[in-house]
Amino acid sequence: MADINATFHESWHRVAELKPRLRTGIHVVRQIFRQRRWYVIQDQANNAFTRINASGYAFIGLLDGSRSVRQAWDICNQNLGDNAPTQGEVMQLIGQLATSNLLAGDAVPDATAMFGRFKRRRTRDIQGRLMNLLFPRIPIFDPDAFLERILFAVAWIFRLPGLLLWLSLIAYAAYTIFSGGSTGSSMFAESAGLLRPDNWLLLFLAFILDKTVHESGHAIACKYFGRCAGTGGEIHVIGVMLLIFTPVPFVDASSAWLLPDKWRRAIVGAAGI
Repeated sequence: MADINATFHESWHRVAELKPRLRTGIHVVRQIFRQRRWYVIQDQANNAFTRINASGYAFIGLLDGSRSVRQAWDICNQNLGDNAPTQGEVMQLIGQLATSNLLAGDAVPDATAMFGRFKRRRTRDIQGRLMNLLFPRIPIFDPDAFLERILFAVAWIFRLPGLLLWLSLIAYAAYTIFSGGSTGSSMFAESAGLLRPDNWLLLFLAFILDKTVHESGHAIACKYFGRCAGTGGEIHVIGVMLLIFTPVPFVDASSAWLLPDKWRRAIVGAAGI
């Protein structure tokens, strides 16, 4: 028999009379994922994202700071019936939003509590970076304004002309390598000594250049599709990651979470190619 979530919860009285609401400055985007409707909530203050389902969002939409959690839950039950969130799910949702500093009102009684949670989250982030000694990330600067200025010159890459050019290059490269001609044979012959010690510096520089272009692809794609979808596609962190003690560039393209189209999110993920 399938597990059934209990409608009621023994700790419901702890949250029932609270009157929270979403903080101002929150950005919400609706998405369809695997034939289900989801809502991605972005905290624009720290570019953090939280995803909730349709019933959870229907409940949150009723929280305006004057309506209690109990009243919002009763309305959800009247409107959604069996699809309404249970008391346990409501408590979990409120806790998740409060931990992410997305709530104001009774759930966040003062700025001290909010700042305390923010400090604890930052501490966990720093500890996670320190514990991950093989892959630490060091932010350097905010590239968003620069990407805005150059977008008009590079956006064509993600349109039909860019796709045709990319496919042409891939086809030409494949033909050159596998055709069996003199050019292809010489490429295979020259690659035999590629890892000689006297090539290591050039290989390292080529890797850095390749990784820079790779990360730029993610950033430009995120900015371009974010502009098309009206979600902004903000890129606020670019820096250096130590990949097993080798410095390589990285970019934070997490704002791609806001893109409603799953294929565009997939393109951002694959754009480094």
